[in-house]
Amino acid sequence: MKIKGLLALGCVFLLHAPQAAELHEFNLPDGRSVKAEIVGYNARLGKVELKLANGSRKKVSPSLFVQADQDFIQDWAALDGFRNPRQFKVECDEKTVEKWKKESDAHEIKYEKVVYEIKLQNKTPADLNSLTAEYQIYYEQEKSVPGKNKETVKLQKAGKFDLKKMRTKEVRTLKTEPVVLESYSFNSAEYYYDSGDPENTEGEIEGIWLRITAKTPNGQTAVRDIYEPSSLKGKYSW
Repeated sequence: MKIKGLLALGCVFLLHAPQAAELHEFNLPDGRSVKAEIVGYNARLGKVELKLANGSRKKVSPSLFVQADQDFIQDWAALDGFRNPRQFKVECDEKTVEKWKKESDAHEIKYEKVVYEIKLQNKTPADLNSLTAEYQIYYEQEKSVPGKNKETVKLQKAGKFDLKKMRTKEVRTLKTEPVVLESYSFNSAEYYYDSGDPENTEGEIEGIWLRITAKTPNGQTAVRDIYEPSSLKGKYSW
């Protein structure tokens, strides 16, 4: 596309459109500029798609602009790939890493130590910088007291990974801090309480909410929220 056509559209935008937070001012080497929103980037063709306020879209070469704006476009393209689940893949698998139990004549308590194994794959064509991953594991633990009904206590375990840089095509596996679940069984055949026998109880994992943040040197930020299972979405606040 010719520079003249892009700037003409830019003039329409400046006269008639309110400025929005996502708009960026793109500068040409001759000192002229235009404000627009990036809506796409085709790495194969080397074209960036810009949207102006009148709704028109134009595909241009990033080399049309000064170097700082070319860098801005490349950073946007990297974050666009990060937002795409097929280009930046995230898998969360629940794993039991240890089991043990404690027994007495009156009861048995079984313990299960559970972690989430998080697999990240950067299939984008660019390195990703300043990556962090935070998580919340939600789980439930039943509690029983003789003479009372058992109740369910909702719990959560939080953690954070400072991933720094992930190079293109890199695969990385992370493990969360463990959650320990308890299962309590009372021997009602041999023992009893005057106030009532305690009920058997269990612990259960509800799921994990993973939040990954990527930042670029020029300050652009993208956030991915991953829920396992997907039904966790909207159920809790971060």
